[in-house]
Amino acid sequence: MTDILLITPPFVQPNCPYPATAYLSGYLRRKGFSVEQVDLSIETLRAIFSRDFLTSLFENYDGEGDENCNRIWAMRNDYIATIDSVIEFLQGKDSTIASLICSPEYLPQASRFDTMVDAEEYFGTLGSKDCAEYIATLYLQDLSDFIRATVSPEFEVVKYGESLALAIAEFSTLEQELQKPRNAIENIMCDLLRDHITRTAPRRVGITVPFPGNLLGALRIGQYLKANNPEIEVIIGGGYPTTELRSMSDREIFRYVDYIILDDGELALERLLKGEEPIHTLTADGYSEGSGTISHRERGCPDFDGLPHSLYFSLTEVTNPMHRLWSDGRWNKMMLAHGCYWAKCSFCDTTLDYIRCYDAVTAAEIVDQMERVSAQTGSRGFHFVDEAAPPKLLKEFSLELLRRGLRFSWWTNIRFEKSYTGDLCALMARAGCIAVSGGLEVASDRLLELVGKGITIEQATIAMRNFYYAGIMVHTYLMYGLPTESLQESIDAAEVVRQMFKAELIGSAFWHRYAMTIHSHSGQHPEEYGVRRKDRLPNPFANNEVPFAENRGYSLDMVGEGLNLSLANWLVGNGIDRPVHKWFGTKVPATTVIPSLITDHLIKPDGCRIYNDKARIVWIGGTPELSEEGVVIHTPSATKEVKLPEAEAEFIYSVIEQTADLDENYTFEDIRTLWEEHFDRPFIEFYSSKKWDIVRKFGLLQI
Repeated sequence: MTDILLITPPFVQPNCPYPATAYLSGYLRRKGFSVEQVDLSIETLRAIFSRDFLTSLFENYDGEGDENCNRIWAMRNDYIATIDSVIEFLQGKDSTIASLICSPEYLPQASRFDTMVDAEEYFGTLGSKDCAEYIATLYLQDLSDFIRATVSPEFEVVKYGESLALAIAEFSTLEQELQKPRNAIENIMCDLLRDHITRTAPRRVGITVPFPGNLLGALRIGQYLKANNPEIEVIIGGGYPTTELRSMSDREIFRYVDYIILDDGELALERLLKGEEPIHTLTADGYSEGSGTISHRERGCPDFDGLPHSLYFSLTEVTNPMHRLWSDGRWNKMMLAHGCYWAKCSFCDTTLDYIRCYDAVTAAEIVDQMERVSAQTGSRGFHFVDEAAPPKLLKEFSLELLRRGLRFSWWTNIRFEKSYTGDLCALMARAGCIAVSGGLEVASDRLLELVGKGITIEQATIAMRNFYYAGIMVHTYLMYGLPTESLQESIDAAEVVRQMFKAELIGSAFWHRYAMTIHSHSGQHPEEYGVRRKDRLPNPFANNEVPFAENRGYSLDMVGEGLNLSLANWLVGNGIDRPVHKWFGTKVPATTVIPSLITDHLIKPDGCRIYNDKARIVWIGGTPELSEEGVVIHTPSATKEVKLPEAEAEFIYSVIEQTADLDENYTFEDIRTLWEEHFDRPFIEFYSSKKWDIVRKFGLLQI
């Protein structure tokens, strides 16, 4: 028998595994437990998008759908004939049909194609694979629309039943859904579950519920097990219960599950598997806090063994290259560190362990884990899902990758702080960083200070500039509707974002409507933010968002529509010079932001050009060679030359050779000492010269 079967329920991103079960599996296996893990999300999706399911789906259609459904049904033979080849293409198994998919008559087209972008404009003549992926995604979205209309209105490719679990006050709302007969999608999921239960014979089943859209699927699994395998204990945990169910008084959910684990699951599951006292665990009898923690080092390397790596498939929902990263590509999701090193933003869940308990491992340990995971999954791409990766750790991490000569592709979340100098960004890019995402949030210096973000627009602009110059794409998270935010500030925030897009500092962005949560500082002290919390007893079931009263004086829905409309256009390069107030559906004030705000910040000096004796110097450029006119640098793309007098050329050659050894720590003080051994004039004179700037440009970094 298996000690525990860990399950990812429908539906999360189809392009790669959600990492929760992999981290839990790695930890529990190292503790000696027999662990199996399955991804019912991707397995169910693959079964839905198949010839057999579509055949049954169309055979059972009663013709009572809308015009779009009838059009899809009329083309049913085309869908049945193409579905398996489309999925295999999206899985990377057969790229030869890309040209066919791009042709107008190969795939059936319904309403999603009405808003299709000009493929030739975005993909040109050489991007047939990318274009085909975009077209295939529209094709699957059409099928998803049909499935929603005929099987379940809750179906989504990346979530399932989310609307049922958002801000749900009483469990009876969900139970009404659970008492209905299973639909065709849920039957597929339960059939797959039955096979896994038969194969693994688990004593316990653990289900991760990271998002509201996973709750219904998780409870259907629990319902199936209670009816068919009552001897198996059912455990759920993850982001949703951790944030929503901490104050739950309604115990009806325990007809479907036995335990609900809050916060990190490793130690809590270990205790349950050993039959010891539970920690931070809810049961029908109440809550057990217990005691004990593990470090991020003890959490260790995720173990993806057992997951169906060949089933994952990419989607291209939008053409924006940065936006695509979330759904396109086989990324290994990992954490550089646990928690957030800043943990001061007033809108964030800073009272919960997943934010406030920051704990990191060394760069060498991270790279060790990456090598193991890459060998296991066959993928060299990594998405680090940290709340915010610390700049110091990213520097050491990048150096470690370069020291080992490893070529990985990676991206992560950051804060736009002054530590991201041009040289650090160049180092990260050389080490494989292709993109970062970070919060500009309210794009107002007053409001950034109010929420404790710890950055300014100027600081964020300079950091974005440095990432852009390094060739690293930037995505920024944006927020509107913050308490005390005026309509003028909302318009001005849109103007700041417009200027950033025009300067090409950001490749993509997303506006979120502010929500006050019970685990944030603003939710616990709303009076500090100029609003009053509405008196209300906690919900019997889920509690997260805090209702509050304020005198706003304008429509947030109107603001949100204008912000999202403008952003949708900027993402594809449209309307970038249109005055921001014209994107809104009613009369709003013109911006008060000066037109040169962002460009004025762009010309400000970078921190890496401030001389510092203790600063480390590293060479990340090509191989140097002395020539008659100076130093030649051989890079993969070109041969470059720095013209120097013989003595200065020998000095630079020596500096490059020494600082290219990443096992050694060379500082400006060391270089200055070397200079003074050979020259009478001060080193700062050479440092300030154009010659030094050229060498820097070729790969000599001050970090």
